[in-house]
Amino acid sequence: MKKRQERKTKEAIVKGKEPEFKTKRPEFSLEKCRYENNPVYFSRLIDPYTSHLAKFFYNLRFTGDMITIIGFLIGILGIVIMFYFQNYFALILAAILITIKNIGDTIDGKITRGSGIKSTYGGFTDIVFDWLIFMPLLYLTLGHITGHIYIGFLCIIGYMSREFARRKFQIKYGIKVTETRESEKISRIKSLVTKYDQANAQWLLPFFLLINQPLIFIYAIAIIEYALFFGELGFDYYCFFQKQKNMRWDSEKKEWVDKSKKVKYY
Repeated sequence: MKKRQERKTKEAIVKGKEPEFKTKRPEFSLEKCRYENNPVYFSRLIDPYTSHLAKFFYNLRFTGDMITIIGFLIGILGIVIMFYFQNYFALILAAILITIKNIGDTIDGKITRGSGIKSTYGGFTDIVFDWLIFMPLLYLTLGHITGHIYIGFLCIIGYMSREFARRKFQIKYGIKVTETRESEKISRIKSLVTKYDQANAQWLLPFFLLINQPLIFIYAIAIIEYALFFGELGFDYYCFFQKQKNMRWDSEKKEWVDKSKKVKYY
């Protein structure tokens, strides 16, 4: 390999061209790859171990995007096995494959942070694969094999509605609901709510599959999702009403402005 590179360099010099050198991959930083404030509780618990695992795969020339795609395909394989075989052995295999997929979801971002090599589409692809493809197929399959497919649909509508409301609140209000002054007054409740996430739920799913209780899992998810959705929706309106108390209507600008801003007279 070295002799081949030297030969190419000599040929380039003879032809009067600049020799081409292969760029060296950046060193992997364990410190940078760690996500200390990871909102996914279970991922944070295993962070020290998955950091070294991310470095291992990076040294094998894997990128974050490659891990995302591989993990997604492994997770889909677990869903397919559950759907077609519908027996306890299939649930065990699915539990193993979904656990591997969860680990992949943890280390793909670590590879990106630790190496500093980022793609323009990596984060977006992760969202599309998980939120728009994997989780809908997962809940529909769990609903199908338990004979409660309507609960599977409720799970999908629940988490999508909650996420949609959160995004819209951030756009209209200007900051995340967890960053508002009102949320600081209920810090214990906020801490409890932020610990729940679909990513955390995916870590718990293999346990329910191993004890042959996927029905309990989807019922629990549906109840939690709708309780959080309506609770957060009510709190969103409370934040907007509190904000409006400190606002006044500007007839010239035809918009709500902060009361603390002084009116200029000309």
